[in-house]
Amino acid sequence: MALALKPLLKSALVSTPLRHLAAPVHDRLVDAELWAFAALDQHAPHSTEGVHLERVTAIIKTFERPRMVERLVQSAKRLWPALRIVVADDSHEPRPIPGVELVPLPFDSGVSAGRKAALERVNTEFTWLLDDDFVLYSGSRLDLAVRALDQYAQVDLVAGPVIFLPLLRKVHGNPTAIFHTERQSVIAPGTRIGKLTVRDKVPNFYLARTQRLRLVSWTPELKRVDHADFFTRAKGTLVSAFSEEFRVLHAQTPFDAHYQRFRQDYDNDREVLRARYGS
Repeated sequence: MALALKPLLKSALVSTPLRHLAAPVHDRLVDAELWAFAALDQHAPHSTEGVHLERVTAIIKTFERPRMVERLVQSAKRLWPALRIVVADDSHEPRPIPGVELVPLPFDSGVSAGRKAALERVNTEFTWLLDDDFVLYSGSRLDLAVRALDQYAQVDLVAGPVIFLPLLRKVHGNPTAIFHTERQSVIAPGTRIGKLTVRDKVPNFYLARTQRLRLVSWTPELKRVDHADFFTRAKGTLVSAFSEEFRVLHAQTPFDAHYQRFRQDYDNDREVLRARYGS
């Protein structure tokens, strides 16, 4: 039901007669908030101690949003100049970004194919999964995520809350929203490991052990709706944990009609998921 309603709601948002008024207001609010976060970062405690960046590769899947992915890369490089970043881009014209490894893909290959291609380029111990409309800031405590994985060998990936702009709504993700499966969790959801909480599903913002992540990876048949499928297949294989201290800003593009036209095309994914999990 949710899969059917989401594109209708987004389509209504993009096509509303007020779009031309709402879009600039939304964009200016988001830009002002991002400026404020960047200004506060100059005075906020931010630690890179304990983060040996040669152990981490950030992977980003992007599509038809060059300004968004460039903004994310700039935020990452501002905080961690030596961070290795791989961008998988299936836009009409993938655009190189200085200091970033670009993986160009056939047009509209989809998010799963892009993430899988980016993961194949990773040769570091840890992989940091990021969406192209994220923005990193001082609250994106990579050092704490690395420390958690170093401290707790039983944990395979650490995720954190996503803060949606411009309303500053903090989303923890729905930890139970996966498809029906007979697989049993390696560690029961809700288990506390230090400050971490074990979950079967976490937001798509996480630091993972690369070799463990490859045990699940992504299936290119799904072009848009990969999140619940990934964690359904990960159940019984990976131990995912949630940390309140590892955060990211989320600045979406709800009024981008060109992007939303592709993003809302769920027909193929709906058929794949029906064949995989039933109705």
